[in-house]
Amino acid sequence: MWFRSFMKGIFKVYCSIMYRVTVIGNENIPDEGAYILCANHVHAMDAISYVVNEKRMFYIMAKAELFDNKFKKWFFTNVAAFPIKRGKGDTDALDVAKNLLKDGQMLFIFPEGTRNGMAKGVRMKKGAAMLALSANAPIIPIGIKGDYKPFSKVRITVGKPITLEKYTTGEELNPRDIVSLTQEMQAEIVRLRDEE
Repeated sequence: MWFRSFMKGIFKVYCSIMYRVTVIGNENIPDEGAYILCANHVHAMDAISYVVNEKRMFYIMAKAELFDNKFKKWFFTNVAAFPIKRGKGDTDALDVAKNLLKDGQMLFIFPEGTRNGMAKGVRMKKGAAMLALSANAPIIPIGIKGDYKPFSKVRITVGKPITLEKYTTGEELNPRDIVSLTQEMQAEIVRLRDEE
């Protein structure tokens, strides 16, 4: 994707100057295999700030509102994002995600479903855990800290993959496993976000 590479170069310069983004733990990203990157959501620049600092290609699950006209749809599609209709059980988006994972790709998801969801008392959605278990794709938690004010500091901390051996994977999922994995994922994201 030449356009994605081109935009990545532009935004890398922008993020390094405007937000002084620091990434810790990129060595926890495997060179290959299906994984789901799950991060807390602070700002519209969260995904971009990480894309420009990670060499491996990954696809971003983004809210459908970002694809509501031809130009935006073309732009976000060409930077490897695909839409999901929030709160509606979007089976088309889940099928896209499952097929990408089946092909050994990585996904980037914001399980809060909205910016600063945990701060607003919103529980993390179970969709990321459900997708991970159904596709047998480990979750890599990411904690983002910073307010994205101009020339401020933003820190992105990447944790180690959450392995799925203790959970039931495949087509027949245990609802308790979905809840437990969601809780484990949230605890890791919060820990990484709050690390000093």
